[in-house]
This record gives sequence, C-alpha cells and structure tokens, in this order.
Amino acid sequence: MKKNIILIGHGNYAKGMKSSIDLIAGINSHLFAIDFAENDSDITLKEKIHNVINEIIDQPILFVCDIAGGTPFKVAAGIANFNDNMELVAGCNLSSLLEAIFQNDTLSLDELAEFIVNASKNSTIRFKKIVVSQVKNVQEIEDGI
Repeated sequence: MKKNIILIGHGNYAKGMKSSIDLIAGINSHLFAIDFAENDSDITLKEKIHNVINEIIDQPILFVCDIAGGTPFKVAAGIANFNDNMELVAGCNLSSLLEAIFQNDTLSLDELAEFIVNASKNSTIRFKKIVVSQVKNVQEIEDGI
C-alpha cells in the first residue's frame, strides 16, 4: 500500500518541493503540500493539516517537515504522536524525497521514515574543487557532470 507523504514547511517550502518533485518524477496522487504562510498560526496550520488528513483518512501518512522544532514540526508531531499510522521526519532534501517516493511501494511506513532520514544524510555532499592545471582534459569540466 502506498503511503501518503505530506510536506509541511515555512513559506513556500512545501509547494516548492512538491513542484520540483512533480517536474522530475511526475505528478503523484500520494504527495501533498501544506505551506505555513506568514499570516498563519499554529491553529490555522493544524486546520490545513486536518483538511488533508480528512481526504486520506485511515491511510498511512509520512509527514515531512522543513526543520525540526519549528511550528510545522510541532503541529505535525502533536498529530502524529497519537496515530499509529503516522510518522514524522524533518530536514529532508529533494534528493531524499525523490528516493522515498520511488521506494514508497516497497517499504512499511516505519521503514520509509527511516529510509528518508538515511537518504538525506547520504545525499548531502560537499563538492571538491578540481585544480584545472592538474586536469588532463579541461573539456570534462566544461561539459559538466
């Protein structure tokens, strides 16, 4: 069974991430985006979340928040804490979200939550500069990855 993923974050984080995912992986009916706008409160955010939950009632949900400890995280934690079919992660990047979407069918909800955390850690890298004078073929650098 596919798990529903609800992206929640400050500003346009959620809709921006969903837009990127839709562009790269295609539109996904199990992916939802809830932005925590400047004029929102924790109460209005909770209402937005419950509106989405009511669309997918009794289905497993993975909340993905932008940062741990922020209002979106706290509100989602308050909901997920009392529901066995909900998990919550924070601090994920686009790469890990894409990987999680592609693994959605193969993992349990608990496994999916753990998978996305590990994928976030593994997909974050530091680019190491190449000294052009040490490269035999400068064309490789100019052509990109």
